[in-house]
Amino acid sequence: MITFDRLNRRAHLYLGLILVPWVLMYGFSSFIISHHAWFRSETEPPWKPLFDREYRHPVPEKGDLRVVVNEILEENNLEGAFNAERPNPAELHITRNSFFNQTRLTYLIHEQKLRVERQEWRWDQVVVRMHFRGGYHQPLFLNLLWAIMVDVVCVAILLWIASGLIMWWRLSQTRVWGAVAISAGALSFALLIWRL
Repeated sequence: MITFDRLNRRAHLYLGLILVPWVLMYGFSSFIISHHAWFRSETEPPWKPLFDREYRHPVPEKGDLRVVVNEILEENNLEGAFNAERPNPAELHITRNSFFNQTRLTYLIHEQKLRVERQEWRWDQVVVRMHFRGGYHQPLFLNLLWAIMVDVVCVAILLWIASGLIMWWRLSQTRVWGAVAISAGALSFALLIWRL
């Protein structure tokens, strides 16, 4: 007979196993972010030019910049996740993101020139890019799938925590030490938030 406790333990076990690659990725990338000096060389990977050519594409003063940038990326066979900014009326800066490299495009609107450069691969940057990747505003199905998976992982972590709390509470011999552990975690967290 399947009891609630047995079902809860199985849920906790299998959720933990499913979450292994995601928790490892977020844990390891957080460690790299906190200790970035340990992982970075004295010089950043160079940006290698892919092309620098004349290019024309209308960029309206107002409107949705993402639509225009998506068209520019498509016209240059660089579709995918990106960030964009227009620091002044004459320039458009686009960063085309992937896990394994970054490509930056500088479009000089008035001069009608497009410069495209790519940064060399580096393993620590790959892991950190995974940490910050998310959101539903990027083109292409795989970007959408990654965003969905991040949401699924968030829900799975909450369920994993809930199943752990239920197990702790239902095992009376662990309640005291469990309460100590929860209190220590909550107090340290609250203290840091209050003082920082």
